[in-house]
Amino acid sequence: MKQYNRILVVAEPKKDVQVALKRALDITRFNPRAVITFLRVAYDYSYDLLILNKLKEKPVHDDIEQTYIESMEKTIELYRNQCNSETTIIPKVVESKDVGEAVVDEINGGKYDLIIKAANHHGVLDSIIFTPIDWYILRKSQIPVIIAKDTNFAEGGNIVVCVDFSVKEHSLANTAMLREAQILAKLTKGTIHLVNSAPVYLPSIMLEVPHYSPALYEENVVKEHKNRLRAFAQKHHIPESQCHTREGMPDDVIPQICNELNARAVFIGSAGRTGVMAALIGNTCEEIVDDIDADLYVLNSKTINK
Repeated sequence: MKQYNRILVVAEPKKDVQVALKRALDITRFNPRAVITFLRVAYDYSYDLLILNKLKEKPVHDDIEQTYIESMEKTIELYRNQCNSETTIIPKVVESKDVGEAVVDEINGGKYDLIIKAANHHGVLDSIIFTPIDWYILRKSQIPVIIAKDTNFAEGGNIVVCVDFSVKEHSLANTAMLREAQILAKLTKGTIHLVNSAPVYLPSIMLEVPHYSPALYEENVVKEHKNRLRAFAQKHHIPESQCHTREGMPDDVIPQICNELNARAVFIGSAGRTGVMAALIGNTCEEIVDDIDADLYVLNSKTINK
């Protein structure tokens, strides 16, 4: 089984706490061979003044980049000391006006196993929001993306995998997420739990059918979800005690179960733009990350099919 040997961390220069870097050091504590690339995407508009003077352009670029590198090295040393870590951390500066595109280009050219980005807290609303940069990375990344929250990362915590049986094609996504969760569980000695929501869509026309029982219909829907989850768990040697099915929509069910389990990591994926998982990559995903006190691991269709 592969490990997270090369981790890309997106620097947040305007933030006092580098949550993503801290989470990367938490993970590499279990894998001393791992290498972290600490990436800062920057663009100094003084570059634009040098377009007509090519002789000065490169020295100024080099000076500005070196200033960024020196600042990043201080941050790296601070967090390395806080985490008592000897992990190799490489500072890297990429010049670009488009942060999302620059990060995705780095992912595609760097042979990374994992990317970590901090969740964005909205100061006024005291909630977490996804910026356009977050959405771009989540949809374009070819490797798993961690949206890290400023929480403790303890060894042996519960790891939740949100599985979806609403569309046949999602079976590949379910397996891919479980494999990634198993990597994390092996590194951190965590326990994997499978979570499945059972939305009940009651056809209005059925209400006109004599002797039709909505309660029985709902019971059968939940029962079918439980059977599918049990079969999936047995196939992958997950104990039934670690399987959780509950009636309701994903944005209600997933946070409830995650909080009950005190989950440390939650895996969500999508096989495309259909089914429950497509909603999770959409606005529902934003609602979930705000309601759970755990890191969110996102696998999109590019990651799953890679």
